[in-house]
Amino acid sequence: MINAKQIYDYIDSIAPFETQMSFDNAGLLVGSEQTKSEKVLIALDADRSVIEEAIRLDANIIVTHHPVIFRPLKTLLSDSVPYLAAQNRITIISAHTNLDIARGGVNDTLAAAIGVTADQFFDEDCALLGHFENVMHSSELAQKIKQNLRIHGLRYTDSGNPVRTAVVACGAGGGSVDLAASLGADAIITGEIKHHEIIFANEHHIAVFDLGHYHSENLIIGRLADLFRQQFPDTEWICSASFTDGMIYLS
Repeated sequence: MINAKQIYDYIDSIAPFETQMSFDNAGLLVGSEQTKSEKVLIALDADRSVIEEAIRLDANIIVTHHPVIFRPLKTLLSDSVPYLAAQNRITIISAHTNLDIARGGVNDTLAAAIGVTADQFFDEDCALLGHFENVMHSSELAQKIKQNLRIHGLRYTDSGNPVRTAVVACGAGGGSVDLAASLGADAIITGEIKHHEIIFANEHHIAVFDLGHYHSENLIIGRLADLFRQQFPDTEWICSASFTDGMIYLS
């Protein structure tokens, strides 16, 4: 049986919590470091379905990527997720931007999955610069990403130029388009990008690949489960089956 402190300390060893960005709120956010469990549930987010899943599984600890408490709470209502977790004595640990930038973390995992070899890391931008083994047109790369990530759809632009180098910025990483321009990257691959950032990319002949926040980060759940299983083989590590972003893709 594992306790929450052991999990926290292990995460801290591979993705130090002190490296999280100033706006972030990663760490042990609900419960106690003394909470013990034979099962641990891992999810991108802790919503009501994940808490209910943990209750069904008798998992007293949940590890998430996105913080279950992000902004300071002004109220704690009985139908809120933190309240529900505390009421059921469930401890929640969240590893967010510290895990995004860690070697072997979210950006690394996404890059590897789509065939990007990382060359430079820009932790302050939560991004990396890498290259593909073969030059591709935007349409070819879009198909490669779609197939490798097993997603139903994505948005992309065609700069008209072949793609060899790319900035990878998981999650809401569209702001790294400035970094892509300064580095002369051919593309930016991210989970969210705003309209004005797309216009900027177009003006600088940078192809944009918008995977959706969920699909740019959910790969880390399986990766974390594998790491935890290697480190703590006597504990059952379960990837959440209930959490999705709820998006429906019309084909």
